[in-house]
Amino acid sequence: MITTPLDITRERGDNYAIRWQTKQNGAAFDITGATFKLSVDTRKDPPDASTQVFQVTGTIVDAPNGIYEFVPTTGQMNLTPKTYFFDVEMTKGGQVATLVKGKFIVKQDITK
Repeated sequence: MITTPLDITRERGDNYAIRWQTKQNGAAFDITGATFKLSVDTRKDPPDASTQVFQVTGTIVDAPNGIYEFVPTTGQMNLTPKTYFFDVEMTKGGQVATLVKGKFIVKQDITK
């Protein structure tokens, strides 16, 4: 697996699904039996979990086609608008792989 750099931009409080498809060599990767975690942190390279903002467990949407998603709560997304950092880890068969990482950008919303 290769870690894909990608940025996520959301308005403060928006908690609609963050969905991805896992591929290997260009083809869908079967994620049956896998688990996923998305972690958001204030630091790009945190030494430990002390600066972690939140963590969400993923849900498999379509295992044979490698599709999974995360749905953070409104409370988790009620963040101070700024740039945070995130990564996504998959655990399957006892092996852990970081699939995606990048900036988690929260913009100020208007509706309160």
